[in-house]
This record gives sequence, C-alpha cells and structure tokens, in this order.
Amino acid sequence: MTAAQNFDQALPAALAVLKQRFPAVSPLTTIVRDAFGLLTVVLPDSALAEASDWDELADRLDAELGRYSPGVRRVLLRTSDLIDEDAICASSDRIRLPDQTNTWLLDRLQTNQDWLRRPLSASPPLPTAIAFSIKGGVGRTTALALWAWHLARQGKKVVVVDLDLEAPGLAGVLLDEDRMPDFGVVDWLIETLSGDADSFPLSECLGECALAESTPGRIRVLPAFGKRTKNYINKLGRVFMPVFSNDDEARLLGFAERLQRLLVQIKRLDDTPDAVLLDSRAGLHDISSAAITRLAAEVFMFARDDYQGWQAYVLLFDHLRHAPSIEWGMPDDDLRWRLKMVAAQVEPAAAARQRFVDRSYETWLALYDAEGDDAGVLGSATARLFEQGEDGPHQPLLVDFDPRVRSFDLSQKDKLPEWELVKHTFGDFFTGATRRLFPADADGEDSP
Repeated sequence: MTAAQNFDQALPAALAVLKQRFPAVSPLTTIVRDAFGLLTVVLPDSALAEASDWDELADRLDAELGRYSPGVRRVLLRTSDLIDEDAICASSDRIRLPDQTNTWLLDRLQTNQDWLRRPLSASPPLPTAIAFSIKGGVGRTTALALWAWHLARQGKKVVVVDLDLEAPGLAGVLLDEDRMPDFGVVDWLIETLSGDADSFPLSECLGECALAESTPGRIRVLPAFGKRTKNYINKLGRVFMPVFSNDDEARLLGFAERLQRLLVQIKRLDDTPDAVLLDSRAGLHDISSAAITRLAAEVFMFARDDYQGWQAYVLLFDHLRHAPSIEWGMPDDDLRWRLKMVAAQVEPAAAARQRFVDRSYETWLALYDAEGDDAGVLGSATARLFEQGEDGPHQPLLVDFDPRVRSFDLSQKDKLPEWELVKHTFGDFFTGATRRLFPADADGEDSP
C-alpha cells in the first residue's frame, strides 16, 4: 500500500488497514477526523490482546496515513485513553460509514456541522418555511416576498425574516425607507449572546409591509439590519458564536438553537403570526445547514435548469444521505419529506418543464434510496415516492420565467404589480407551497 497523498485517500487507507487486521468481524470502531483531516482510530480496550498488537497496528496506520496521521502515539487510541468516552463513541455527530457494520466516523468540522444533525424538535414553534438556493440570482427572495403577499390575501399573518446575512436584500424588496425598523436580525442575535432571548425586544426589529395593507392579513418584515444598526460587519463576525443558556441546564446553544429561540420569540409577538417565512443564505453555508436540517421546517429548494446548479445539488445530496434524519424507506419523519424542489424561472413550454422534472429526478437519485440497497443506510422507497405523485420532493413547483418580474416594486402600495400577472407567473408555487405549510386550508381564495 502507498501512504495517503490527499484528503480523499486517507479514510479508505485507514479502513484498509483495519480490514487486514480484523478480516472477519471488526470491533466497534470510531474514526475521528479532526479539522485538518488527520485521523485517529478509537477501539475498545478488548479489541487487541497484547500491547505489541496495539503498537503494530499503530505503526501500520501511521505509515499508511502518511501526512494524515497525527503521529504514531495518537493515530490509535483505546477507549480508556479518552477523557470523555461518550463524547466520542456516543456522539450524536457520528455517522455510520457506508458498507461498514461497526465503523463510525466523527468529523470535526469548522463549519457546516449542522447538515448531518437531527432536527431540534419534531416541529417548529409555528408553521415555518425556508427558501433556499445553491446559487443566487434565481428569484428566491422575490418568490418568497410574493408568497407572503398571497398568504396575506388569504388572511394570514406572516413574519418574513432575512437570513441572507452576508448579502441582505429582503428589506429592499418589501420595505421602503420609512418603514424600516430600528434594528434587525443581526442586532437581535448579538444582543442575545448572553443566552437570554428576552433581553432585546424583537418588536424593535420588525417593519410593517405595505403589501398587506389592502388585504385581510398582515406582513411584518424582520430585516438583516435596521436604521439604527451600527458595526454590521463586526456583529456579523460574531453571530455564529455558540453560547451557554442562562437556565439551570447551561446548555450550549449553537446557531441553530438560537434560530429556534428566534422562532419562539416570533410566536410570542402581539397579534401572533400564523407563519414565518425565512429567506436563507444561498450556498452551502452554516446558515443554510442550521435552517434546513435543524428547524423541522418546510424547505423550498430553488434551482434554474443549469449544469452548475444541478452539480452543486448532487454534492449536497451526496453529503445529506449520511444524515441520521435520512432513514431507510423514508418514514414519515424523514428529512426528505420536508424538502421540495422549485423550478425557478423556467420557460413555460411543456418541453422545458419536462426537462426540468427529468433533471430534478436524476439529481435526487443521489439522495433517494437505491433499489435493493438493504445493506447500507438507504433502502428502496422508490415505489412510495411514485405513489406520492406531485408531492414527491423532486417534483418541482413551477415559477415561470417572465422578464417583467424584474421591475416589480413591492415596497410601495401605489406601485404594486397587477395581481393577475403575479398569480400567472407564481401561481403553481403559491398553491403547492401553501398546501405544504397549511395542509388544512391551502385552497383558500385570495381576497380582492
């Protein structure tokens, strides 16, 4: 064997050494990969009988891992060597390696750890939807803003939140300068770093949207920043810091936990909202991972029909398939049932729509259960998916391409676009998204 020369070769090299040493049945094994990609193998104390056997295996691992070994004294550890065995061998961040019965990987990531974590609760504090896209410029924010208008026309009270913190834009779509609140999401996240979510009034971060004034509903906007926000970049560099809760449990609160606390605070507002719509940051980012996998929300994944976008979704789905919330046979609480593709800016021709459907399905094969794959994490759920018909995750909600959308001004009630044009372009998305968020009354009629 040749020593691993790169990141991708290191883990297979370690598994090959372990397979040679334990050819029949492997002991319960946890492989820890640190932030630099260095690997440490942790075995039960009973895995090897003699001290010389431990030394020999450590030498082999060190040699085969090459620069991805932390050194011969750290590349192989007994569970008794660990300061906290449960923190390693029972960590909720462990994933079972494909085609391995007793071997687990614990990845120590600096970012994006939340993609492979379970939801914080079975459901969010109130109906919550997330608009996400791998790439920007697909019309995600506009579609979310117009959906809020649709919901307000049905009498719903909605809070729309800008989580695209590195490229904030939702306020510019929905609020004119006079309606901007004093503060925004970043201010709330900073002022509540103490762990006390009641320490900063959320009411100072909300602006009333003119879109809803002629409807029976209400739209409040929680922008990324407000009129009195200062030091935005300095604050942005701190919003992902984990903090300890100020209750008796003193729990560590990461970004996902703090987002969930934000949802709780939104639910406690006067005139309790019926729903929260979150405009997530584009790309494979901590904001996206926390929102998509941890909040148990409905997630709408926007994409245009282009090669780069589909390839990026394949990378994401290939990673997500290892998440513990992705289970064999897709049970009712499986993460995939909360995900829904949106065909953004698709040409209205039948051929273009069918091409998007076909490419969406091809892309989702990276995350769907493989036929007969009963040995790994995933199994056959193809029949159940097709029983769902249009409700299947890969079956897209359609947003037609219309160049007139670019000129929409939603911040001033005297410049709003004609509703019939909005409904013609976004109607399929409105209907499908509303049905997922409010299954009981999704067919409600718009007010005049």
